[in-house]
Amino acid sequence: MTWLVPSALAIAGVASVIAIALHFIARSRPVAEPLPTARFIPPNPVHARSRSFALTDLLLLAVRMAALLAIGLAVAAPAISGRGRVERIVMADRSRDVADIAEVRDSLRALGAGSVIIPFDSAAAGADPRALADETASDARGSVSAALARAIRVAASAPASTDSVELVLVSPLAREELDNATLRIRAAWPGRVRIVRVKAAADTGVAPLVSIRATSNDAVAAGLALMGVVAPNASVRVVRGSLFPDDSVWATSAGRVLVHWPASEAFADWPPRAVIDAVGGVASNSGTMVARFPRLWVLDGPAVARWSDGTAAAVEQRVGNGCIRHVGILIDEASDVTLRAPFRRFVSALLGPCGGARVTDGPAAATVAALAGSGPLATTSALRDVSTQTSRWTPWLFMLGALLLIGELALRRSVTRTA
Repeated sequence: MTWLVPSALAIAGVASVIAIALHFIARSRPVAEPLPTARFIPPNPVHARSRSFALTDLLLLAVRMAALLAIGLAVAAPAISGRGRVERIVMADRSRDVADIAEVRDSLRALGAGSVIIPFDSAAAGADPRALADETASDARGSVSAALARAIRVAASAPASTDSVELVLVSPLAREELDNATLRIRAAWPGRVRIVRVKAAADTGVAPLVSIRATSNDAVAAGLALMGVVAPNASVRVVRGSLFPDDSVWATSAGRVLVHWPASEAFADWPPRAVIDAVGGVASNSGTMVARFPRLWVLDGPAVARWSDGTAAAVEQRVGNGCIRHVGILIDEASDVTLRAPFRRFVSALLGPCGGARVTDGPAAATVAALAGSGPLATTSALRDVSTQTSRWTPWLFMLGALLLIGELALRRSVTRTA
């Protein structure tokens, strides 16, 4: 049993002690009786007093104390927790960082039935184990922070019969799955975390093959041809003109990246900038190009490349199991910027998998130890928000206290009449 407001128990105890003390020091006036020989007593005032420590009216004292204790217990709000019942919440990684999703399913079966399963990749929207029945894993980057945040919310709504919650993380724990908020969110979990490592997906380091739709003598097409990555029916498609409906449909398949890189203003319908200007450089996660680039559009979304002032030069949009990248960088067809090595380094990030290139190496051992933690399992009383909880015993205890107070009033009147 736990108490939602344990300080009320101490207040009730102090009130009971005060009630006993008042009962001891209460004075009783003797009954006046006629005395015929009172005329022989001198007319001087008599100040003699006597003190008695005999405890009287025990029933009245017991009723008063019972009323105080009942009201104190009602305010303290008792809550009966489960007797040793443990609920297991499993965060199952289904992101692109998992080498084989079947290994994750095998780990879940080894943990046993009755677990609450939270599949996650870049997000953990719900506890749906059917998401792991897919033949392939998601191509989105994993986020342990999203999984932890979702698991803590699920644990806070655990049934009242649950005594404690075990948190299990099934993941390869690739370094790209951890961010600056991961350990801060982990600190909010008041117990240890069981970590089950699975094999991480390998990064082959081979540049993806690219198909390109462009006019002859296109500058970007020439630069990609020098990289030796142009091939028909590739998983990455670069469109230098307008997008067609079948382009968007093609991009919805897993592992596909559609790069919309207009060769001129006529092939884009993005919002124009209020003031058209030019900057001297643009950077992606893989490299930087330095040249004079005009800026015509405002791009909204997760940035995969930025201008030198930090605004987005290229953004990524998720479409089904793939993605579309919109690149607002106009290349002067007369320049040789795409024929140089900086262009090849810069464009690698734009041609990489959705969510960016994989970082497959694991975190430091100290980081893994901090994620796992130590000590006992998290108790449900430590997970729930006490300020929003109620006790089903509180109304009945208040009712008992009210009945005892009514009984104390009646008993006190009867004692006064007999005195």
